[in-house]
Amino acid sequence: MHKFIDYSWWKDVTIATTGTIIGIVVTFGTTAWLEDKTRKEMADKTVIMTLHNLDSSMDNLSNLLGEMQSNDTLFHRVLSLMPDSLGVMGNDSLEMVVSRFASMRTYTTDKSTRRIFSSSFEVWQNIDDAKVISRIGNCYSMLDLCYKEYDKIEQLRAEAFKAYWNECPPQDYADAEEAVRVFLKRNDVRYAIDMQANITPILVSVNDIARQLNERNKEVLGITQDELDEVGNLLDKNEYFTDEDYRNQKKQN
Repeated sequence: MHKFIDYSWWKDVTIATTGTIIGIVVTFGTTAWLEDKTRKEMADKTVIMTLHNLDSSMDNLSNLLGEMQSNDTLFHRVLSLMPDSLGVMGNDSLEMVVSRFASMRTYTTDKSTRRIFSSSFEVWQNIDDAKVISRIGNCYSMLDLCYKEYDKIEQLRAEAFKAYWNECPPQDYADAEEAVRVFLKRNDVRYAIDMQANITPILVSVNDIARQLNERNKEVLGITQDELDEVGNLLDKNEYFTDEDYRNQKKQN
């Protein structure tokens, strides 16, 4: 009788074990791939949101500066008629001078997108060109400067108008011509008008440079206007990311 050992069970075990290991590797590999894919998609979305946020801030600033430029034209027109020819403008236009000087604009800026971008190392890792990150940082710095200087001009006008009002409200003068003549003789009013006229063109130029940098980033990253418009639509539907949304999604991933 020939003795032999049946190793078939070992073959079966080996095949089963190998199959299990392959299954585990495939499962974990697929999971890791999906997680990486999700993180990349979220990083891409954050970049698009950031560029859209910059566009919106620049558009808002352009509108504010456009109003300043329009007011500068009116202010310097009426100053050219001082002191004896103010009447040629008519009461409505004269009243508009004081009204526009006293008008204070309110605006909002979305800082959540900036915080998300600035604090997300995953987003930075997803950007191959370091110059993109630098340009985004420069854009925000330029906008910060512009809005800060804009607020200073607004404050100058507010303080000058308050001082004028405290001495005698415009409606208490005999007519609009007298009210404007007294108004424009004030040094604080003239100073505010001159400062606004001097700083506005500078802010316009800085905003234009920031816009060029942002457009360059869109070009480098291959981001289309349709993608940016989609983010704008999400904003309209109140589906825009907040800091809390971002943290929650990171926990889920």
